[in-house]
Amino acid sequence: MTSKINCWEFKECGREPGGLRAEELGICPVALDGAADGIHGGLNGGRACWVVQGSLCGNRIQGNFAQKLGACLVCPFYQLVEEEEHNFLDKTDILYKMKYR
Repeated sequence: MTSKINCWEFKECGREPGGLRAEELGICPVALDGAADGIHGGLNGGRACWVVQGSLCGNRIQGNFAQKLGACLVCPFYQLVEEEEHNFLDKTDILYKMKYR
């Protein structure tokens, strides 16, 4: 099975546990969010960052799903996952699993 790329790998932010910038800037909640583990084949929230509240995309703390979705829709990583996954936005089970964060 081929491993799918997580957002921190794609963006090379270094904010994952053990990442180059984790000690300096902190670990992104996406890399720690076990509730999102396995969604779209990612590690923790690594392929569902768009639904993880408080992600650190763009070196800024992002809001919840509704607050940040507009920015996510134009994100190259979001677009990659959308392209790779079938029925991407039809997966309401993702939001239920994440408890509407």
